[in-house]
Amino acid sequence: MLSALLAGLSQWYLFIPAYNWLGVLSYAIDATLCVLMIEYINRTLEKETEAKQHQTLLKNELHHRINNLFAVIQSVIRFSLPNNDAPVSPALFKDRLLVRLQAMLDANQYVGDSEGEVALFDLVRGQIRGLDNQVRIHGRPHLMLNPQLTQNFSLILYELVTNSLKYGALSTARGRVHIELLESQAGVVFDWTELHGPMVSAPPDDGSGDGFGSRILGPFARGFCSDVRIAYDPRGFRYALRIPLQGRPQAARSAATEGIRAEVI
Repeated sequence: MLSALLAGLSQWYLFIPAYNWLGVLSYAIDATLCVLMIEYINRTLEKETEAKQHQTLLKNELHHRINNLFAVIQSVIRFSLPNNDAPVSPALFKDRLLVRLQAMLDANQYVGDSEGEVALFDLVRGQIRGLDNQVRIHGRPHLMLNPQLTQNFSLILYELVTNSLKYGALSTARGRVHIELLESQAGVVFDWTELHGPMVSAPPDDGSGDGFGSRILGPFARGFCSDVRIAYDPRGFRYALRIPLQGRPQAARSAATEGIRAEVI
């Protein structure tokens, strides 16, 4: 606009001997059209640049998520196989592997339906759907989980529910499960307590009783959560951990990925 104004004044001084309102008006219209055209071109180029940057960001994010997904799948397959060289029966393969992969698929679908982030309370409530008469949730923290944490934590919830249905409090009509979600400055404490179920006994100290579920609830969970505690109380199984706040989602996601890769290795 400044260039157009200076150009108009110089032309008036050098080439227009007398005032001519038609010449001034035509020049003003031409200058305005030029300025608008330049602004339109600049905005178009800026949008194209932003679109390319967004496309690059999406490509990198998709690549990162695919790598994380394959790492989790590799970990699930590895944990689902027996510790020894015993043959794997089709029933064992279906029970240990396929159902857990289906749980991962459900978690991914849940993330897609929620546009990227999932509320912790909604994820817990979704995993216990159909068990409302035996499971009670106390607390409703305002914590949103990124896709990686949603996928990882859904595996933990799946193992807790499955183990309880097979061997714990949810396997009996009188059994009850109390889930407490306590919010703090360091994160959200998730506490799973089983009551009025069968007698609980700890696995052998030599590690022979550690199956896929134990490794998911233990080493796998420590890859992205803190203060992981497993208690085999005779009155009922108890499990607790602390989910970190997502103020630094990249750091949390990196920690989760490193934990998965450590298990795979």
